[in-house]
Amino acid sequence: MSAIVPSYIAKVARAKKHLVDLQAEIDAYAESRPYAVGEQVEGKKKQKLRRRLIFTGDPANTDIPIIAADVIYNLRSSLDHLMGALVSNSRRGSVMFPVFFQGVWESVLTGENEQRTKERGRWTTCVKGVAPEAVAFLKKVQPPDEGSETHANLLRTLNEWSNRDRHERLPVVAPGLRGMMVRFKKADGAYGHGIGVPRNEDAIFNDRTEIRSIPNDAADIEIAGVPVIAIRVGAAKRYLEIPEHLRLTVRMIEEDIIPSLSPYIRGS
Repeated sequence: MSAIVPSYIAKVARAKKHLVDLQAEIDAYAESRPYAVGEQVEGKKKQKLRRRLIFTGDPANTDIPIIAADVIYNLRSSLDHLMGALVSNSRRGSVMFPVFFQGVWESVLTGENEQRTKERGRWTTCVKGVAPEAVAFLKKVQPPDEGSETHANLLRTLNEWSNRDRHERLPVVAPGLRGMMVRFKKADGAYGHGIGVPRNEDAIFNDRTEIRSIPNDAADIEIAGVPVIAIRVGAAKRYLEIPEHLRLTVRMIEEDIIPSLSPYIRGS
């Protein structure tokens, strides 16, 4: 009889299958060309024509948020199953993989807010009875403080999206196009071509941005590009692209977290 695959490994495998489905759904959305050139007259004299990139289809109305939520659920669940394997049988149903903040294991600070104080107590509960070496690793992977100027932490983002999905649809958006190309007919009947030049470091031509490469007398305007699909992070207008960000999270769990903690798993 073959050995039973640990549930935390099976959960990651399931997340990877959902990633394949997610990519297929994103590709289908892109193939529908859910964008167009919006035209409007601006200015006091109402004479200058402005042409802007307009998304005509919202990825929130597809299965993208649902499939992405399946990926996130299985990844977060795999961590909780792994944490349960690090404690005694009697505690497996009451522990979760801790995702709090650096220094959560230290004493409560004077004037600290209620949430951080609560999380310090939850940390103590989570790591009770866990091997010291495993606790040391868990300390290392705790996210930096919210106020620090760092890139989005994979664990923190996974935890945020998982919590949000419990109560509402994930905030999936299409912030713009990558590699946008423009084709149009000029006044003399000849066709002209252009490139949408992004104004941001992400190399994305954002939704509602003016397409300056199109002359005012152009006709038969066509555009093409690759829609960027992302999930908003926090209350700010920040977002992280999917499925790329989720693939990085899979790799972190599969290649770092599980190998680092599996030596300290308890027997059944």
